[in-house]
Amino acid sequence: MSAIFGILRFDGAPVDPADADRMARSLAHRGPDGREHLCFDSLALGHALLRVNREDRFEAQPLREPVLGLSLVADMRLDNREELARDLDIDAAALAGLADSDVLLRAWCAWGETCVQRLVGDFTFALWDARARRLHLVRDGMGQRGLYLHRGEHFLAFATEIKALWAVAGVPRRLSEVGIGRRLLFPVDPDPDTTLFEGIALLPGGTMRSFAADGAMQDRRYWQPRAGEQHLGKDDAYYVEAYRRIVGEAIACRVRRLETPPVVLFSGGFDSGIIAAVAGPIAAGHGREVLALASVLPEGETRMVRDARAAVAAFAGTPGLDIHYYTRGQDSQFSGLESAFARDDTAMGTDYVRAAAFRLGKTRGARLAMDGHGGDYTVNVRAPAMLGRWLRRGELRHFLREFSARRAVTGQSAIWTLRAEVLPAFLPARLMHALHGLRRGLAPQWQARMVRNEFAQSLIARGLIDPARLRSGKVLYGRWETRWLHLLDKAARGPTHHGPAAAAAGLDFTRPFHDPRVVELGLAIPERLHLREGRERWLARQAFGTQLPQYLLARGPGNDQEMPDMFRAVMDAARQDLALAREADHEGSISRYVDFAKIEAALARPDESRMGDQAEVYVAANAIVAARFIGWFERSNRRGQEPYL
Repeated sequence: MSAIFGILRFDGAPVDPADADRMARSLAHRGPDGREHLCFDSLALGHALLRVNREDRFEAQPLREPVLGLSLVADMRLDNREELARDLDIDAAALAGLADSDVLLRAWCAWGETCVQRLVGDFTFALWDARARRLHLVRDGMGQRGLYLHRGEHFLAFATEIKALWAVAGVPRRLSEVGIGRRLLFPVDPDPDTTLFEGIALLPGGTMRSFAADGAMQDRRYWQPRAGEQHLGKDDAYYVEAYRRIVGEAIACRVRRLETPPVVLFSGGFDSGIIAAVAGPIAAGHGREVLALASVLPEGETRMVRDARAAVAAFAGTPGLDIHYYTRGQDSQFSGLESAFARDDTAMGTDYVRAAAFRLGKTRGARLAMDGHGGDYTVNVRAPAMLGRWLRRGELRHFLREFSARRAVTGQSAIWTLRAEVLPAFLPARLMHALHGLRRGLAPQWQARMVRNEFAQSLIARGLIDPARLRSGKVLYGRWETRWLHLLDKAARGPTHHGPAAAAAGLDFTRPFHDPRVVELGLAIPERLHLREGRERWLARQAFGTQLPQYLLARGPGNDQEMPDMFRAVMDAARQDLALAREADHEGSISRYVDFAKIEAALARPDESRMGDQAEVYVAANAIVAARFIGWFERSNRRGQEPYL
């Protein structure tokens, strides 16, 4: 995963080259194949290069087009370069020697700002138009690459990672109380203008943000999650063919230009399984294999949740697939926390399963990592209470047919099926929230978080947190397509959580099911195809039935857990890390935000067999991570600790 960075001064003063130099050094891990930057007058543009695809050998950024006065830096993988080349009259021989950024610059020269609507792929880029005296910052539709910004009184700084912004004199290095509050309270709605740090924002996906030389700013949302009109109102055969073609292309375009094997976080389910089924033969055709890492329990061990061992084993013999099993050992969410904080500039803790996948990829020379996240709310939707939805609409014959088929698939009784898959569709969300509130003794939902009550109340009183928009573990905050749209919008507007960890291991990171082409198809699929013949993922079974193992095609509902030993991982380490957080609480620097007593209560005597206890333990673990982060940041931010100045 490459990186871009830059500075634009609004006061006309020249950029200090030392600032640009420090930004470049802070992103050295993203530029193993080269780093370059240019400073001219009040502008600096820089690029750090990680070669992932074969065309990356021709990257020589920053790029300049002297006739039109354009300068460009881009972190991108362009999936439709051949299509763009045809429209731009670039022949195949010339295209073979062009980097993706070269194609982008030619597209901008031909079509101007509107070219962004023609781009397909993962990207961020910054383009300076000297004639118009405007800087354009652009992020791909689903936000698979990140771009952070600080807008000061006299300058703008932007970079792929937050740490590069702190390399610029004048960028504040302070925690944001609102950002901390949002982290502890986890409201439903994303807010890209609020990060954990004061004065630092995230460019939303699908957005072009333009700055005039005097600092005037303009936003344009050029893409957002929506149903593709070309996919609406078709018959079942169309959706099966479109699923096979579009999902297959979204995966293929990520692997067919690679010069090294990719690594995939693999559970043997429909999402990662389809990635393996498509990518494996492509890799095999190039004499390589897809490295597939599966997180499983030790042989013979069982927990309350199901692991992926049996599902993964069913893929044995898939062409081009090299399966590796990972068992947790001593790893936990708290492993190497301070290193993770410094690497990721966030308080999310350690994703030890992905860390294992990234280590595997690095050891085997991979340059790309993937996972199957996003399938559940695009084309492989798990539709809760869909049976009840059909009954509510009066589709009685359809309901009865699917009700019977569902019972046959799940093996559940009629009473269980009515209670679990029909009744929830008739219960208003307000009633469900009220019933959940009764279980809490009518206490506000925010009080169940591991946040200091006084701190939460102050944020609510100032209108910085809407208590009605806090996520409930017991109530779906949206239903059916409303929920899927929300999840997609949240993903598009949010950070790339695993990008920095992958980049630290020398890897690009992408999610094929977050491809806008897949999103536009998924949101157009009729409800009748989300649950059919009693089975979810009916389209996946039809489209890839000849490539997926029979074990997967025949299995019933439910997903294997990505972290099957997560409860024990938390309980093994939580108390020790809570003690470390308490030790770091100098003069209430942490306890003014985090309520240690609530965390202690959640960890007192949890019962793994109770899903409510498990959920509370995970909330407590996230609060411990946040507390450790606050303590680490306050300590590392003291005078003399800044690593880039």
